[in-house]
Amino acid sequence: MKKLQVYFWVALLAVAAACSLFTKDIDVPQSFSLPISQAVSDPLQFTKTYTLNTSNEDVDKYKDNIDEFRIDRITYKVSAFSGSNTPVVSGTMKFAADGTSTYKTLGTISSLDLKASNASGQEYTLDIASEAVRNELVNLMKAGTTVSFRLDASTTNNPVDATIDFKIYANMTVEL
Repeated sequence: MKKLQVYFWVALLAVAAACSLFTKDIDVPQSFSLPISQAVSDPLQFTKTYTLNTSNEDVDKYKDNIDEFRIDRITYKVSAFSGSNTPVVSGTMKFAADGTSTYKTLGTISSLDLKASNASGQEYTLDIASEAVRNELVNLMKAGTTVSFRLDASTTNNPVDATIDFKIYANMTVEL
């Protein structure tokens, strides 16, 4: 009887260990850029939008076998800037499923010095507003939905000619 119990536990452990052999973590990042071009006579408040098709070959391939889909973080950095002034931008990044007008606040950009940030190449983390917001964006990306991102912001002075790059670090665990 004791021998049978040992065989049972060995078999159970082998099955449990094998389960982890049949899953795979896959990175499915998304990125987009928001060009900001404000003339000297433009208002200091501005809105910039970008429509991102979140469809991904790996997500499509494993869509019926996704165990978990995660957004680890969202980053941004200034990738281009020209001008002699030093505009500082603050604003709110929002998102919505394309074709809807129900934007949710994703996070906030505070006091981003475009000139200094471009010179340093520093990457900043966008603090996601809440887990509910994170989960809503996860669901849209997992479904391969087209998502509209909108930056409602202001600058301390014009003109502004810059580009802010955003990257969504997403990954999924799939069963093979």
